[in-house]
Amino acid sequence: MRIKPAVLFAFLLVYLFFRGIGDHGLIDTVEGINASVAAHMTGGGNYFVPKIGEALASGSSMGSWWLSALALKAFGWGEFAVRFFSALAGLGMIWASARAARPYNDDPSRKSWLAASICAGMTLCFTVSQLASSHALYSCLTGIAMTCIILSGTDRKKLITAHSAIVLAFIVHGFEGIIIPFLAVIIYCVLSEDWELMRDVFTWPGGIVITLSVSCLYFVILLITNPEIIHFMRCQNHAYTFGGIYGILIFVFVSFMPFHGFIIRAIYEVFPKQYPAMKSYDLFMLVWALVFALSALISGDILSLGACVPALSALLGRKIDIWLTQRSFVSMRYAVILNTVIIIPVLYMLLPSVSYHFPVIQSAMMSLIPWGAAEGLFLFASWYYTKTKQVTKWARNVPAAALICLMPLAGVFNLTADLYSVHDSGMKLRDIIKGSDIILQYGVNYPSIYFYTLRNPSIISADLTPGIAERKFVEDESVINKLWEGKNRVFLIMPSDLKPENPLPKNIYHISEGEGLLLLSNQ
Repeated sequence: MRIKPAVLFAFLLVYLFFRGIGDHGLIDTVEGINASVAAHMTGGGNYFVPKIGEALASGSSMGSWWLSALALKAFGWGEFAVRFFSALAGLGMIWASARAARPYNDDPSRKSWLAASICAGMTLCFTVSQLASSHALYSCLTGIAMTCIILSGTDRKKLITAHSAIVLAFIVHGFEGIIIPFLAVIIYCVLSEDWELMRDVFTWPGGIVITLSVSCLYFVILLITNPEIIHFMRCQNHAYTFGGIYGILIFVFVSFMPFHGFIIRAIYEVFPKQYPAMKSYDLFMLVWALVFALSALISGDILSLGACVPALSALLGRKIDIWLTQRSFVSMRYAVILNTVIIIPVLYMLLPSVSYHFPVIQSAMMSLIPWGAAEGLFLFASWYYTKTKQVTKWARNVPAAALICLMPLAGVFNLTADLYSVHDSGMKLRDIIKGSDIILQYGVNYPSIYFYTLRNPSIISADLTPGIAERKFVEDESVINKLWEGKNRVFLIMPSDLKPENPLPKNIYHISEGEGLLLLSNQ
């Protein structure tokens, strides 16, 4: 019996997105905060008061924390559980892009296969799906919502699904889940004067009742159980955590690998040249992508760029299908040339400069080099099939080459975790720590220590972690010596290359060293 290509494609995606999510430690601070909040809930904490030990966690990802806590109970205590729903949401993003590429209820077509493979092969889709955070869920749910809004032109009942997904996006990520999808619809309707779509989305009872009733009920429950969290749920700027503007530009560039030229060419063809613009599915997806992208950049929550990936993938799938069907090799050649001109100088010439500014890239070089080679294969395949005008082979092989890039990319997370994870130290502490033992972090602040030990560590000579409202904080370094002299066993975690201002007593034992950290104890 012959296995259908769709089944093989689905198995391949499941393998790529799930195969390594439990193989490396949590990458602080984003994963450490989310996993530790879920661990606190699972370990007997209040599901409506997010905490990391004694510290109140700030944020708006209540639904994401609930899902991670559910996964911890279902799959056991480990990194796989807290990343499970993110990986599943990555597959949901791919489905949304494939479905949005064919707005009519026609059979699966080439445009859907192109959109799905483009979405799966885009670096940002894979990145957010591998992290224990709310961003993949947010991208998946808003992608489903916007897709259903597109499909509502032929079936208004799909607005029920759209509004349900919007409400869920609000619960798992915050107010952006409601505001940004509706804002995108409004901008499209004003731009194209499509007042019928605006009326359907905002007034159709089957959808608006769900949004109002469920979101209000959720808001009231939080007001009753934890009114303080409302303060942290408002839309606010996030800290830029990617090395300033330079780091953000690098992240944005890598996020849309390896389709920069195709994206620019598609946007050029779809971008409206007059007002009002002509109504079209392509224009809707362009507005969808740009509004979500600008929201992520303005807020500083760069990982939220993932919400524009389904739209860009669907738009590219549709445009490439048109180019191939009409044999418009001029558009294809422009896209391929632009892609090559953009990627080769940045990826292969500026890599030494980038690795100098970002040590994490140096640690992941063993995976980045094969990833760069796979990107080169994609560029070569694009050039060769376009030059020889082999339309069918281009559609079949070039998007598949983008999927090959994910194989070495998965190793980047493993190598990054070696530098930004305390998995080994945390697991060792979990094995040896007892009831009255104390954990101190000197010069570092890793929220994931709580996830591995279920103990609230004291922080000495280190900055507080953004995203945690308060921490048990020790300012005077002399407190360490007083703790050493007590009867309790004290564990000290500190960087290997950092020396305390006050010398440690002689009776301090070296427990282990790894991941750039020392684990010491007084017994």
